[in-house]
Amino acid sequence: MTAPTIATRARRDPWRIAAVALLPIMVLGLLLAALWNPQDRLDQVPAAIVNLDEPVEVQGQTVPLGRQLASGLVSGGETAEGAKAAQPAEDATNFDWTITDEESAADGLANGTYAAVVTIPEDFSAAATSYGNDDPSEARQATIDVSTPPGGRVADDALARVVAATATSVMSSTLTETYVDNVLVGFNDLSDGIGQAQDGAVQLADGAGQTEDGADQLADGAGQVADGAGDLASGVGELGTGADQLASGADDLAGGASQLAGGVSQSASGADGIASGVEDLAAGTKGLAAGARDLSDGLALLYEGTPEQPGVSALPKQAQQLADGSAGVADGVDELVGSLTGAAGTAGDALTDLADRLGCAGTPGELLPPELQDLLTPEQLEELGKALAGQSADACAQIEDAQAGLAEQTGQLGQLQDGARQVADGNQAMATGLGMLSGGVGDLSEGADGLAGGMEETASGAGDLAKGARGLADGLGSLSTGASTLAGGAGELATGTQGLASGVGELGGGADQLATGTEGIASGAGDLAGGVGQLASGAGDLASGLDDAKNQIPTYTDDERKTLASVVAEPVAAPSASGISTGASGPLFAVVALWLGALALMTVFPPVAARALGSTRDSVRLALSAFWLPAAVGAGTGALIGVILAAVEKLDAGGWVGSILVGAVASVAFVAVHQGFLGWLGNLGRGISLLIAVLLIATGVVATVPAVLQGLVDALPIGAARDALTAVVVPAAGGLGMGVTLLVLWGLGGLALAALVTARGRRLGVGRLLRA
Repeated sequence: MTAPTIATRARRDPWRIAAVALLPIMVLGLLLAALWNPQDRLDQVPAAIVNLDEPVEVQGQTVPLGRQLASGLVSGGETAEGAKAAQPAEDATNFDWTITDEESAADGLANGTYAAVVTIPEDFSAAATSYGNDDPSEARQATIDVSTPPGGRVADDALARVVAATATSVMSSTLTETYVDNVLVGFNDLSDGIGQAQDGAVQLADGAGQTEDGADQLADGAGQVADGAGDLASGVGELGTGADQLASGADDLAGGASQLAGGVSQSASGADGIASGVEDLAAGTKGLAAGARDLSDGLALLYEGTPEQPGVSALPKQAQQLADGSAGVADGVDELVGSLTGAAGTAGDALTDLADRLGCAGTPGELLPPELQDLLTPEQLEELGKALAGQSADACAQIEDAQAGLAEQTGQLGQLQDGARQVADGNQAMATGLGMLSGGVGDLSEGADGLAGGMEETASGAGDLAKGARGLADGLGSLSTGASTLAGGAGELATGTQGLASGVGELGGGADQLATGTEGIASGAGDLAGGVGQLASGAGDLASGLDDAKNQIPTYTDDERKTLASVVAEPVAAPSASGISTGASGPLFAVVALWLGALALMTVFPPVAARALGSTRDSVRLALSAFWLPAAVGAGTGALIGVILAAVEKLDAGGWVGSILVGAVASVAFVAVHQGFLGWLGNLGRGISLLIAVLLIATGVVATVPAVLQGLVDALPIGAARDALTAVVVPAAGGLGMGVTLLVLWGLGGLALAALVTARGRRLGVGRLLRA
């Protein structure tokens, strides 16, 4: 009885085949669930905070930095003072923190409740703000303590320290930003203070300069006053002499004023008559202006005309139209005379020919043409000639009259033609004359309008002249009255000038004293101007120096201070946890799953056909018969693994196709390798396969593995599969073609080894049968 075939065994136990086919998927699911993007699940890690910090007072304000750090750790976002903590809360890159005391934290570490404990010491705030003390030597760094349970996971302690270090770094950056911002604000305040001092120095220099100018002007004015006082004294003496002369002249003025009053009275009488005459002249001029305006209006009407009767301005156009029409008539007459003259010539020629035929000139003619004569007999011709001869004399007389009439009509046509041309020339001359007439009338109208305007202005001026003459007469009347008053005042003036002469003598003494005092004032003002000039020079130098100092001190806006403080506090920004790449973890997990799945398949399916000994087929065909079913199952499993990988890595359409195809190729290659490997080494080969899976995981986590182990993985089929899937997920990595090629070569090598193992089994089986 032959052993059951592989297909038969598969049909008898389908559940085992299904379980083996699902094994790679379960392995990949477990790896992804446990290790995929651990930084996204930090909020599932419980941790504790122990805050022992004692707040301090800085410039009268309480500064609880320990509480702010604890708040930043718990929130994972904004601290109590608004500073950013490690990462925003929505990135879920923060532990699940609990604030507790020392005892509870220690118990939680011991029983596994907390994966880490951060302890903020009592002097945290004091140390963190020590840089602001008066003694710089007392400045020290603030520290925190991070504890993890003994025997904890490898990465937990590092993750806890990274999260705590990031929070404290942000706290340090915040404190540094505040410190730098205060320094920058101090720069701004210092610059503003120096600017104000510089403005004051400029104002002082300007004021000193103005004071110096005033002192100079004062000295000049005092000197001028002194000079003027001397001149005043001299002038007062002359004024005394003049006052005496004034008194004498005042008497003369009184006499002349009386005479002036009499003359002005006579002038007033004459001015009244002049005013009356000018008023009559104004009335006449106004009438003349009215007549000139009527003349102007009449000439304008003559030139422009009315809608019913056009004016002279329209005559040139009409005359030109008549001239153009006359010229057209003359041209028509020329054509008519030419035609009639031609017709008369033709008629004259016809009459002359007829006269010649009738023999009117005394020479017998032939009345009948030769052709007609040929048709008649001599007797008929003679008889017809006697009949025509009697009538020819009358005909000749009529022809002569007709010729005379044609000659007379031709002469008349010439006279008509000359007359038409003379009429056309006369009309053109008339049109030209009317144009000149129209222009003259227009000019005359404009001149009459100007004349009317001038006469009106003359009339207006004559009216104003009449008013002025009347005002002159009235003014002379008033002047006559004033002259009488002047005569009275002149008498009083003569009396007053006597007192003026006496007072001028006293004024001379005071002017001498004023000249002496102003000389002292001028001397003091000169000294004052020199001192103020030195003050102005020093103030200008001070303003210039303060301006230079102000320009050398930097100033910043609020945004510039924030930016500069942030950069100085943290010159180099570290990458955030949200930017951590998963690397090749997806392809790594997929290769582990496919490798273990191929191992499981070749555990369920025997690597060498059980009927190989009794089969007549060659070893290659027997190896392929044992390979095709697990290879088909592996191809389906590999394709499904590719689908899961593409979905997890969120690949595009090309990535999906590549992931599915590479997954299927890798799975089939792994089945072929395990077929040959397990057929050769048996259970030892299964153990080695498990070690290879562990080696793949160990070298895929961190880059610190020994180069020998990494080189071994690269040489194995798992390395080729990992490189191919990584190239699909991360195209920039490259190596897709080389990885697939190596997988195909490994698969062919596995099948070749399976064929050799099958041949060796058949030989050993034959040997055992022969020995039996």
